[in-house]
Amino acid sequence: MKAFNNLTKKIAIQKENIDIIVVVTQNPDTRLPHASAILHGKLDLPVTCASFDISLGCSGFVYGISAIISFMKENGFKKGVLFTADPYSKIVDQEDKNTSLLFGDAATATLITANAELVPGKFSFGTLGTKFREISLVDDKLYMNGSAVVKFVKRFIPADITKVVEKNGLSLGEIDRFILHQGSKFIVDVIKEDLKLDEKKVPFDIYEYGNTVSSSIPIILEKELHDKSNKNLLLSGFGVGLSWASCVMFRNS
Repeated sequence: MKAFNNLTKKIAIQKENIDIIVVVTQNPDTRLPHASAILHGKLDLPVTCASFDISLGCSGFVYGISAIISFMKENGFKKGVLFTADPYSKIVDQEDKNTSLLFGDAATATLITANAELVPGKFSFGTLGTKFREISLVDDKLYMNGSAVVKFVKRFIPADITKVVEKNGLSLGEIDRFILHQGSKFIVDVIKEDLKLDEKKVPFDIYEYGNTVSSSIPIILEKELHDKSNKNLLLSGFGVGLSWASCVMFRNS
């Protein structure tokens, strides 16, 4: 609710014109019904508004962008809102310093329209499902094998970023901002150093709220939108699953 209210302060939205809402979460308030149905009711959206959840974590925003835009195009929808909300405080063991000091709660709402300020190009996706236990629930508490996650990131993410940039007909040097999932400063630096990226092009900004999982990319993206010189933006989310997704967003001039 707060994320949507913040969105309406920045741009006028008539709720009766919203065709679809999608909620990315792995920690909903209840198992039944789906979180988007509850949100649909609280926002008092029209009964013709589609709603569904996507159960993904750190890669969820990029997956969600692809899913909601594809759904809207296929069904002739004009306006949608993509929500992210992963309150990890529900599952973090406060005695586990490896996770309790790292994660924070947040929610975001992103308006999706035909005349959007940013337009996605081609995407890239992947899953290393054989290693899903490296970030998982054990006795209903979050377990994370930090060293295994670092190895996973080093093995797959720089190569995926390079691939998706090339799929979009660009070089790494033509990307104005690399907006990476804010897992930790160390993880972001690993990718930056592997790809030899300009530090100014790789924002890191979670000092006040920590790793917000599916919300980390849109939080950074909203801030970077204010700089009109950012024409080509690379988004890459990776983590729980072990799942990843990347895309290039082009400013709609």
